[in-house]
Amino acid sequence: MHKVDNNLMKFPITSYVVFVHNQTIGAHAPQFEKIDDAENFANSMRATTSLTVSEPIPVIMTEQIKAELTTSD
Repeated sequence: MHKVDNNLMKFPITSYVVFVHNQTIGAHAPQFEKIDDAENFANSMRATTSLTVSEPIPVIMTEQIKAELTTSD
């Protein structure tokens, strides 16, 4: 029977995003390193504006791609 490596199933949370929407302006999605900062921002926006504000949503890294940078001198 095939054995699943549980470490491969744990993708790291890299940041948190809060979606903010206004019918006239459109959408904006600031990103935060810490969940507490994202929650404080979302709660403050809800308390002080009439904008539509989401709960913080985790951004999860599903793959890592490394590429060499080239310069033309």
